[in-house]
Amino acid sequence: MWIFIVSAIVVLGFLYWFFILRPGRIDFWSIAAKDPNSVYDYFKANNCWIIFEDGLPKDYRIKLPEGEWDGPYRLVIPKLGNKMIYVFGKEPDYRNSQKAFVNKNSNS
Repeated sequence: MWIFIVSAIVVLGFLYWFFILRPGRIDFWSIAAKDPNSVYDYFKANNCWIIFEDGLPKDYRIKLPEGEWDGPYRLVIPKLGNKMIYVFGKEPDYRNSQKAFVNKNSNS
């Protein structure tokens, strides 16, 4: 019985984190996963995103303090030879950017 209670608490905690506390929009990242090349271009065109194409520098948190910048998000970009990039979004601007991207791409 206690295993069930502990398991339920862990599952509820994960769900709370996944849907409430975790930054980023699921619909945005789902579109990004389907069309990473176009979202990469979108990141490059909007200054609320910072991209690291050659790995994260050791001092990235000094330049991108937590609370001001969310991330790192990781995405593999086919047009870069399937290179993994690391992306940070500037609070709160990147959330509006995600919303605009979703609206633009869901109406297409």
